[in-house]
Amino acid sequence: MSGEYTPLTVRETREEIGGLAKTVVFDAPDWDWTAGQHLPIRLVINGEEVRRSYSISASPHTEDGLRICVKRVKDGLVSNVINDTIKAGDVIEAAAPNGTFTLAPGGTKRRTHYFFGAGSGITPLYAMLTSVMAAEPNSFAHLAYGNHNENSILLEDELNAIWQANPDRMSIHHVFTKPGWWSSAEYWRNGYIDKPAIEALIAENPPYAQDAQYYVCGPGGMNGAVKAALMSLDVPVDRIHMESYGGSAKLDTSVESMAATAQVTLYGQTQNVAITKGQTVLEAVKAAGLKPPFSCQSGVCGSCKAKLIKGEVHMRAYMALEDKDIDDGAILSCQSLAATDAIELTYD
Repeated sequence: MSGEYTPLTVRETREEIGGLAKTVVFDAPDWDWTAGQHLPIRLVINGEEVRRSYSISASPHTEDGLRICVKRVKDGLVSNVINDTIKAGDVIEAAAPNGTFTLAPGGTKRRTHYFFGAGSGITPLYAMLTSVMAAEPNSFAHLAYGNHNENSILLEDELNAIWQANPDRMSIHHVFTKPGWWSSAEYWRNGYIDKPAIEALIAENPPYAQDAQYYVCGPGGMNGAVKAALMSLDVPVDRIHMESYGGSAKLDTSVESMAATAQVTLYGQTQNVAITKGQTVLEAVKAAGLKPPFSCQSGVCGSCKAKLIKGEVHMRAYMALEDKDIDDGAILSCQSLAATDAIELTYD
């Protein structure tokens, strides 16, 4: 990946859920992306460069275009700037879409896809679900979507539209934690997306074909609970795909780092980099004058992923990685502390 940022012009914006979120649509270059990937963006706020990654809330197989949906976060620097100030005609710098939490539809495949999301976790799941409906005509999709109540459902009109257009191939199941005494909205269950809810969803919508896939996007605690529930139902772990969001990383600070030397390959060039005690690999690489790819710096987006060739590191958080990624040597450099005095890694 090049990590280069390109100016994108905002084509249009629209408020979501009463101004608590905003959809931003871009006039984008001829970029390809896969449903589930995210868009790294770079802004200058109060004279400081800040980077974030937001899931692309549209399928590449529809007419929605390249867009993100950003929910306000209390005291969130970037999310509030986007919601309060970004408008049509503005220019935002973005890097090419990336991420490994993806669903690539196949025109002849026959699959059942189960989606479990909460809050803004719906954004990549919506892109995936619409990809299945648009480009995998022999497959089915079932969504369990958790929110406080009907007033916090992101992309509600679009979800309903795609459901109404494909009533025989998909279903949506709303789960509300606080529906309210006088709520007129229909919802499937009161509570959380827990093991009983997961068992009920699959029982009501049994797999249409042997190839069933499971996609989970929500706060870290929810993801772990859903994964555990699916595995208790004998779902193979390689069919469970997860992504977390929104500052839910629990940093493991139990292991101290050490000073080290890192041999770093980036954009085809190799350089030795000094890592001081307590410094992450990403911090050391940047301090050496290199320009590695990165975005959220919290272990969520995966933009800073590298492959460890030699030595050992301790990752404080790794929500953007699956077990198979770690087994293949993948590390998140923003969360990696040296655990041996010499390491070797590549971003390429």
